[in-house]
Amino acid sequence: MIYDVVNKTLWLVGLVLLQALLFNKITVAGVAIPLPYIYLLITWNRDGTRWILLLVGFLLGLIIDSFANLPGINAASCVLLAMMQPVYLNMFIPRELQDERSLLPSISTIRWDGFLLFAFLCVLTHHITMVILEYFSINDLGGMLTRIVGCSLLTMAFILVFELLRMKGRN
Repeated sequence: MIYDVVNKTLWLVGLVLLQALLFNKITVAGVAIPLPYIYLLITWNRDGTRWILLLVGFLLGLIIDSFANLPGINAASCVLLAMMQPVYLNMFIPRELQDERSLLPSISTIRWDGFLLFAFLCVLTHHITMVILEYFSINDLGGMLTRIVGCSLLTMAFILVFELLRMKGRN
């Protein structure tokens, strides 16, 4: 239990620092910014308490908002992601693991195809919410779609790198 709390705290601090110091400065075509800090919410344990996941999502988003000088956009997006993560995870758990409560979402537990679809659905939920709240208008629908697709693809690339590093660390 203590190991899990320390591990999640280190991931939170590391992802926030990476986002604030590195990823916020990466921009592709002036539109797409990677937002891999949501990896913490995506890989939350299945048996974790739901309100803790929501609280961590809110705090994570609030911290990122304070670094990016945004008025709660990331906090709202992270809370929605934290709310939907267990629902999405249940969609991609293999039948033989349905009864396992302590499942940790990863490539090794829900296989490549399941993890990719699960993570992409989580990333898309976060980014759609964030971009809609950021634009708060559908006047520039093309710009919104470009930003959602670009940010989602960049974020997925970094999430896969994190996941592969985590898998390598377990071996």
